Amino acid sequence: MFARIKDSLKIQRDNPALMRVQLNELTHQISLFYLVICINIGALAFNYYGHAPDYLTVWFPCVIISLCFARSVLWFSRAKKPADAYTDDQVAFRLKVVVVLAFVLSIILTAWACWLSNYGGVYQQSHVAFFIAITLISAMFSTLQFPMASYMALLVGSGAFIMRFGFGDRSMIALTINFVPIMAVCIAMSLSYFKTLSDLMTSTGDLKKAHEELKGLYGEISYHRDHLRQEVEKQTSLLREQKLKLQMALAREKELNQLQNEFVSMVSHEFRTPLTVIDGTARRVKKKLDELEPDDVKNRMDKIQQSVGRMSDLVERTLDASRLASGRMMCEPSPVNLSAIVSEVVERQLEMAPDYAIDVVENGLPDKINADPKLCDHIFTNLIGNAVKYSGGSRRVEVSTWTENETVGVSVRDYGVGIPAEEMNRLTERFFRASTSVGIQGTGIGLHLVRSLVELHGGSIHFDSKVGEGTLVTVMLPIDGPVSQNPPNNDPVTLKHAV
Repeated sequence: MFARIKDSLKIQRDNPALMRVQLNELTHQISLFYLVICINIGALAFNYYGHAPDYLTVWFPCVIISLCFARSVLWFSRAKKPADAYTDDQVAFRLKVVVVLAFVLSIILTAWACWLSNYGGVYQQSHVAFFIAITLISAMFSTLQFPMASYMALLVGSGAFIMRFGFGDRSMIALTINFVPIMAVCIAMSLSYFKTLSDLMTSTGDLKKAHEELKGLYGEISYHRDHLRQEVEKQTSLLREQKLKLQMALAREKELNQLQNEFVSMVSHEFRTPLTVIDGTARRVKKKLDELEPDDVKNRMDKIQQSVGRMSDLVERTLDASRLASGRMMCEPSPVNLSAIVSEVVERQLEMAPDYAIDVVENGLPDKINADPKLCDHIFTNLIGNAVKYSGGSRRVEVSTWTENETVGVSVRDYGVGIPAEEMNRLTERFFRASTSVGIQGTGIGLHLVRSLVELHGGSIHFDSKVGEGTLVTVMLPIDGPVSQNPPNNDPVTLKHAV
């Protein structure tokens, strides 16, 4: 009990929330206390009017009533400033002011009442005792949230009451006996209310803290929930993307397997024809060796040589395609005479196909360009060879060369079977052959190889064709060679379009 009383007789600086609640409640209730005081002072002064001097029954009551009334009016008229607007030190200071006011006001009112009790009879003295008791009870209930203030008022008022009436006649002693337990009950009520308020504020603080912790936990749960959803969506998207890539890879693999099967079948057929020619020619020579003239033997050996050359060319193209796909085909530029390379390729084609006409039109090629001579030979051997192979009945091929800005151009035109427009964008696919090439020997490797070798030089290739009218192939090569050349350590350059 004494510990609880001691705890109530201090300003709760360790509990700022409790101090603010006390100040808020006192601010709302003190004005009502002033009104009760005004009424009681007026009633007591009226009762003693004519029995006591005017300064006790008129002037002093008027001053106190005016001050209390002015304080109440001022409180009701101005905007209320909540306790939360003050700092902790300001709240503590205002609570101290309340204690001082309660102590001073209780001394003034008790002293005035006790002074009045010297005048008048028993009836007036009983009113004084009633005034002190009601004033103290009003002060206690007005400052119930802040026991220190109510205890100060009770201490001063009760002490004065006992000293004034506790040693009088029987009626005054009876009043004192009644007054003491009432004040004790008031103190007990004040102490109980303060403990309840303190516990409530502590519980509210704990509840608020728990609420903040719960809010934080909910925020973490929400974050993890949203993050988990995003992570699931991300992983699902990745799985869809991987599934799509896998499907595309499987489709591509299926397509490549089909192309490979077609290529094997095609190469088998291409090898079978020259092997048949070689085998048949060799058998005839062996069988009729004694009957053949030297010219007949020479002609048959020429057929064998042509068939062997055809097989060698087929093997070389296949090996080039393999090197190209694996990135082992390297471009080693050096100053070359492109006109001489084109002329040499044309001469080789005329030797293999003497009954074809290949016209060459030169329009000012530079003496030298920066290019790989071996790869250039591959490019134009394939293009001119294709033109001869697909020229059909016209048996005519035109080769033109020219210079344009910083590039040189070489075009090869034939007047043969041509290519359908819907198949033009597939011409350089590996193993692809146009529908108009049925019955004409080929593997579908050549144009794919040509396009890759041209791009390896930093150049470009263009096709223009009509079915039944022929095909025009145009190659543009930079005079200064490719922008990026092979590194000095001869590491292979991976081709952009190599499969």
